[in-house]
Amino acid sequence: MRITQWLIINKNGIKGVRKTKPDLAYNEIAMKVYLELPKELFEKPKIEATLKIGHIPNNAYRPDLIINTKNLIEQQTGAKIDFKILPIEEGEK
Repeated sequence: MRITQWLIINKNGIKGVRKTKPDLAYNEIAMKVYLELPKELFEKPKIEATLKIGHIPNNAYRPDLIINTKNLIEQQTGAKIDFKILPIEEGEK
């Protein structure tokens, strides 16, 4: 992404930003700024992980714990998390 903007600056700092060359007051200057930003800055990272756990007793499966973990990771990283409970195929143990 390429961005060209004009900063309007006075003795107190940046007063404004314009796309076109601005009209200035007597105590202002304009500075043309060119920015080139990679599009990846605006994409959320896609992180994938596969966890394989052997035998899980029936009383160990707690959906509320999975949901809380999902929410916590999403809040902390901003990433979208999707947990799936899948059976282990024979030969993967």
